[in-house]
Amino acid sequence: MRFSTVKVILFLGLIIFFWSCKSFSQEKIPKITIETQVFTKLTIRIPNFEGEQPLSQKLSSLLRRLINAHLFVLSLENPPLPGFKTKDYYLKGHLSTKNNKLFLKAELWDLFENKILKTYHLEGTLKKPELSVYTLCNKIIEDISNYKGLAFSRVSFVKRTKKGDELYIMDFSKENLRFLTRAPLILFPKMSPSGRKLAYLVYENRDYILEILDLYNGHKKQFILNGLTSSPVWLPEETKLILTIGKKEEINLYLLEIETSKLTLLTSEKGVQQAGSVSKDGKYLAYVWDKGTGPQIYLLNLQTFEKQRISYEGKYNTAPKFSPKGDYIIYLSQAGGATRLILYNIQTKTKKEISLRGLVEEPSFSPTGEYLLVRAKLKEGTGFYIIHLDSQISHLYLSGNHLLFPDWGPLLF
Repeated sequence: MRFSTVKVILFLGLIIFFWSCKSFSQEKIPKITIETQVFTKLTIRIPNFEGEQPLSQKLSSLLRRLINAHLFVLSLENPPLPGFKTKDYYLKGHLSTKNNKLFLKAELWDLFENKILKTYHLEGTLKKPELSVYTLCNKIIEDISNYKGLAFSRVSFVKRTKKGDELYIMDFSKENLRFLTRAPLILFPKMSPSGRKLAYLVYENRDYILEILDLYNGHKKQFILNGLTSSPVWLPEETKLILTIGKKEEINLYLLEIETSKLTLLTSEKGVQQAGSVSKDGKYLAYVWDKGTGPQIYLLNLQTFEKQRISYEGKYNTAPKFSPKGDYIIYLSQAGGATRLILYNIQTKTKKEISLRGLVEEPSFSPTGEYLLVRAKLKEGTGFYIIHLDSQISHLYLSGNHLLFPDWGPLLF
């Protein structure tokens, strides 16, 4: 499909402008500064499972890594010292296999009360033994805290190389890294709400192409764009996308029906507009609108087309994303050369600021809504960082200057 009369303008220029803006009018909002030392982590001791070595050792190590990736929990390999009461947890596990099946039994102990909290009986396959660990990880997280586990999620990203861009997807555990495609330029990969599909832009043979890849069966659908465009945004039913497309001096928002290739204009105002995220119920679009005085965050009612401005922190606010729970919108605000993450409570209309003391871009919520994945340059280096919103802990998840456009979605298996 070719939009021959449409001149599409890529919003990448906003990223350059993002770091060049210097002056802001400041709004007083609560400020949260990331300070890991003020939070006491929960501790769980997980020695290697008994039975079936070396598989038991491998899966025990994977479980410890996954638990630690939740940031508010510290997983240790050493067993507890006998006779000492601590507030730690202790997991004892035994692994056995039979007829290509895996059987895992584990006991979760409260060491302070010296009693078993939970007993787990898991059955899996030797073909995908990590799935049993993912299940156990999520059960443990939910049994020792008020949070949901992250094990059944995955991350897509672009790796920039001298030979071009490479698109990857992998489990949150960093297992099952999967190469998807290569092109001179790959931009803005976005997973659908179910995690089944991935939409992204490629540059090839002087064309910008919107590609929609079914991650389950490998089927691919392509839409050739005559020019440049910006990040595709999924609607909940996964049969439609909202695109940012430039036409003459205006850059507006369009609704694309994937099966029919029908393109419908959503906005026609002057200025630069960029789609950011659609709410869980599909009723609202969070987007950026620059009328010439700097980009700001707006909500568009997709039924009535009423607009509401929600950002007033300064002259440059961008990258709005709805929480999967539907309770927050996160967006970026730049002030004095530093980036702030603003959490906007949709119900109360109140805001909180997360200051990371560095350059931050491309925020993405975890499928649980309790974490963020961002691309940032912070004290641990440049790469993808995970932020646990409640405990205020951040950690370098994947390191590399050449890694771009992280997106976080559910794991389909």
